[in-house]
Amino acid sequence: MPDTDRTFLPDIQYASPDGIPLRLDILMPKRPPKPPPAVLRIDGCPAWGPGDRSSAMLPFVNPALAQAGFLTVAISVRHSGQATFPAQLHDVQAALTWLRSNPLGLPVDTEHIGMWGQSAGGHLAALAGLMPGADVQAVVTISGPSDLLRPGGEMRIDRPSPVTALVGGDVTTHAEQLRAASPIAHVTADAPPILIIHGTRDETVPYEQSERLHRALMEAGADTRLISVDGGHHNLRPDPDARYEGQTWYDVAGEAAGFFRYYLASATKCIGSPKPRSVVPAV
Repeated sequence: MPDTDRTFLPDIQYASPDGIPLRLDILMPKRPPKPPPAVLRIDGCPAWGPGDRSSAMLPFVNPALAQAGFLTVAISVRHSGQATFPAQLHDVQAALTWLRSNPLGLPVDTEHIGMWGQSAGGHLAALAGLMPGADVQAVVTISGPSDLLRPGGEMRIDRPSPVTALVGGDVTTHAEQLRAASPIAHVTADAPPILIIHGTRDETVPYEQSERLHRALMEAGADTRLISVDGGHHNLRPDPDARYEGQTWYDVAGEAAGFFRYYLASATKCIGSPKPRSVVPAV
């Protein structure tokens, strides 16, 4: 949709744990016919490090979902240099609480909320969505870790790494924290529908991380779908050094929009509409 048809509300403080201001940006249709469902995007914060939520304004991220009719929210969370887990989970939960309380009086259906993210953001989206009482209706995780006790790629747990920085120590002293920070450890039959997208040649977060989460969700009886991007690296592209852009990312946005349209029922789902079908091609 043209920019004149969207409303952008940037740099809104939603919490300040330990005096650290946490902010969010909102992008939404300017005049929705009814309050739309919300989709919260969690900053990819590379390796749970300092991130930049402005990446959510790439055209195939929140703008694509705003065009599909959703109110979108991009949040920042504390990175591992500021606080260790579970601070990041608490920040996502605080953002959900802020959204549901709707202090700005936004035109939004706060009973229907989805979450998504990529890499560390995908990990936090899945983790927060699987927490008891999360009351999130759909989750999309892209190239996200699911089992921090299972090393591989850049996920090292026996020496300093992004994973050990997240929990504050290695597996010899922080095994319980690694387990608690693993989405797979919180899978139950009550899990929200989860769409998992992952490149089969991911050099950073092994593809098997998504396979294992998908299998655990199916075994629990939860609603889950795994889209494998054949030959895709962490950036979902055949070249691991390529920019995070290109048709595959637009296809991913289409998958996410269709998934959220189906499961965030009230404002966008047509009764009896079929479940979304995959359109992400092999790369």
